[in-house]
Amino acid sequence: MGKFFFILFISIFYAAGFGMLWSGINSAKQSVEASNWPSVTGTITNLSLRENSDSDGTTYGVEVEYRYSVMGRTYTSSRLAFGYASSSGRQAHQDILNKLENASSVKVRYNPQNHAISTLSFGIHRSVKFTLAFAITWLAFVFGFTLIWWLASQPDDVLLKNMEVTLKRGSY
Repeated sequence: MGKFFFILFISIFYAAGFGMLWSGINSAKQSVEASNWPSVTGTITNLSLRENSDSDGTTYGVEVEYRYSVMGRTYTSSRLAFGYASSSGRQAHQDILNKLENASSVKVRYNPQNHAISTLSFGIHRSVKFTLAFAITWLAFVFGFTLIWWLASQPDDVLLKNMEVTLKRGSY
């Protein structure tokens, strides 16, 4: 029964790790694909630096909204980059905000199969790298924990097998 509960328990952590890994790989894939998408000129309609504070600290992230037109149809999007996420390093996000604040227009890359999907930047940036590194570290820890649990649950046959003793008289 203990083995069943351990497997159930540890499966939750494996699922979380593989979910993060899938998210990171998917963001990296989309971000690389976007480098080959066609582009148009767009206009920023809303821009701010979001600040979230709680008991764990403060995180920062750029919120952007922009408008662009493809084949006579106008679209609105808010994707800065695939996989972009807020973080505690204010300066990196402030630099993004400063670049966008001083822009009269932006280059918008759009998906040729679905023009409503777009991005302002592409490539495997820090947020994607962080997600991948965190997921791999998480899974390595969970695998290590699983290995330790499995080793602890095994009998130590080698120790007993290689121990040579002389039995007391009358012992069997």
